[in-house]
Amino acid sequence: MGNKVALALLALAASIVVAACGGTQEAADLAGTSTPTTPIRRGRNHRTDPHKSCDAQGVNATQLGTGACSEGGVQYVVANYGGLVRLRSIAVAIIGVDVAPAVEGRDGRTATPERDAFVRFKLQVQNRDKVPRSFGFGQTMLGIGGSNYLERVDVERSVHPEALAKAGTMGPGETLRGDVLFDITELDYRELQRRGRFFVWNFGGRASAVISRRIGQLGQIRLYAGEGSAQPPQQQRR
Repeated sequence: MGNKVALALLALAASIVVAACGGTQEAADLAGTSTPTTPIRRGRNHRTDPHKSCDAQGVNATQLGTGACSEGGVQYVVANYGGLVRLRSIAVAIIGVDVAPAVEGRDGRTATPERDAFVRFKLQVQNRDKVPRSFGFGQTMLGIGGSNYLERVDVERSVHPEALAKAGTMGPGETLRGDVLFDITELDYRELQRRGRFFVWNFGGRASAVISRRIGQLGQIRLYAGEGSAQPPQQQRR
């Protein structure tokens, strides 16, 4: 990484607030163009309908509603940062975000990004299925504006010891923690606080940069809006 990029990332890591919501340029654009408002406060008994449109239920970047909805034939389950996305077979929360110019393994091996920096998401996942399950390599995606980033599975497999896919098998109801890694540009890093979205698939699913109705059910977490009293995460430089 060049000196200018490294310095820019260092400055950003000290102050930037991560952001996320919505679909992709190839799918439903739930992110919208309006300035986000205060999240909708719903009563305990409020339920969203997975078969109704996202906009009709306020599940968009303007109203910041959460829950299940449909757009373009895809069923989205949306949460704000600090909340939990509950899909059919998995429940996922983001518990940490940081940026690093390299990833170091316990055996001394080091991986450097092909773009400008690695962004690491630390996740907590629960198996909601009735059988043992393992989190797969490439089960998540990071969307920033029109860019969709798949995991750096090669780095997760060969270098990063805390990769979630290495955490082992989860029995029914069991919870594990681990990381997923993305290799992004400095420009998109700057856009995280406005246009980022974190996507997660059910067990057995594999992330696809193009979201279509074949995906079925898809989880999203907004990183610019906090759930309840939670505040959007501050990125830390490792």
